[in-house]
Formats: sequence, C-alpha cells, structure tokens
Amino acid sequence: MVSPKSLADCPPNAAFFDAYYAAQDGKPVQISNAICVFQKHAGDIMWRHTEMEIPNHPTITEVRQDVSLVVRIVSTVGNYDHFIDWEFKPSGSIKLGVGLTGILGIKGTSYTHVEELKEDDAFGTLLADNSIEWKECRSYGEFET
Repeated sequence: MVSPKSLADCPPNAAFFDAYYAAQDGKPVQISNAICVFQKHAGDIMWRHTEMEIPNHPTITEVRQDVSLVVRIVSTVGNYDHFIDWEFKPSGSIKLGVGLTGILGIKGTSYTHVEELKEDDAFGTLLADNSIEWKECRSYGEFET
C-alpha cells in the first residue's frame, strides 16, 4: 500500500487517513495518508418527483442527487499500480471498483509464432507478432481469458 497523491489520485475535497499493518515482528507500521475518502458528484439524479394536482397548493418538486462516498487505496505490485475504490451509494448499495495502471513490460523480438520460441532464449509470453511480455511482469499471477 502506498499513499495516494493529493489532487492527482484523489480530488480536492478528499480527507486522508493513516493505515497500519503488522510487521514481521508483530509491531505496527504506519503508512501516512494511505486512505483517501471523498464525495463523488457524478451529476446523476437518484430520484425526482413532481406533484402538480394538489388543489390550492403550488407545484411541489423534490430532487435528490446521486452523491456517493468513496474510500480509495492505492497499492503497487511489481510494475503496476492498483486503485481500489469502495463506493457507498445513497441507495444503500456498495460498488467496488478496481483500476490497474502501469507501463507494460514488452520487448521487441523477431518471433511471430509461439512455436518459434526456444526455452533458452525466450524472455516471456508472446503477446503478438514481434512482442514478448517480460517474465518478471507476470510473476505476480497469471490473467487468463
């Protein structure tokens, strides 16, 4: 877990909180400003109702905006940064969002087919013609489609 950057990873209205984890010796380790919490205004309407047919009363309109509370953390694993958002909606639902960013570890190669790869000179997985993913970029788990 790393600290999100104010005004870059989190909006100006964010509040930051520290996080703690247990080290190998069991002592707490503090990560300053590891969690940001903010309101997300998407501009959407959660619900709206207009009442016009009440005798001797003006038209009544009620509108509620869909404003969510977001709790965000950022972690770095290998060459990639992961954003995890817990979005608490006014409807009572919780939406989990995960964002993956980073720079792909790709190396140019003369290989165009998997059959051409040899164990002693292969650097990773053939992604496309002339493109190999570095082995160290996949050491944190495979993604299967």
